[in-house]
Amino acid sequence: MTAPLPKKRRPATALIAFVRALSMEEPVALAEVDALVDSVCADPAERAALVSALQQVNHDEMTFVLCDLIGRRIARLRERESGLRDLDEVIGVWTQRLSAGALLAAAGAAVAGALIGTSAIAALAVPAVGGIAVALGRLRLRRGQAAIGREREETEHLLRNVQDSR
Repeated sequence: MTAPLPKKRRPATALIAFVRALSMEEPVALAEVDALVDSVCADPAERAALVSALQQVNHDEMTFVLCDLIGRRIARLRERESGLRDLDEVIGVWTQRLSAGALLAAAGAAVAGALIGTSAIAALAVPAVGGIAVALGRLRLRRGQAAIGREREETEHLLRNVQDSR
């Protein structure tokens, strides 16, 4: 007869175990804890299991430690969201302006007759394609920024639920 396989620990219960270890001042790898917090926050079932497990533990110090860990995730998400916003505002806007300026200059040169034939077509096509590529890249950045914003809002909601569970 074979022995039953050990049950795999849920991320929420594993996080509670790490929080317990942290509250008892045991050494814990924060990178591993951050990864657990990320996995718990990404899954609605794990978020519910975390709040449920925390209510069963009913220990205020653990709640404070967990709130701190969740707050660290919120800070990381805000930093990523801000980085994407900065990338869009600085690089995206300026490269789009540069390609629009190049397109206008090429159009002016073509109308004035300074560029003719294939050189005019190339001078018009390159900035037009570049502008389209930049616009598509900015849209992708904005979608990523919106996704991170949704993650942050869900994590903030979990933080409020954890705080209310005390």
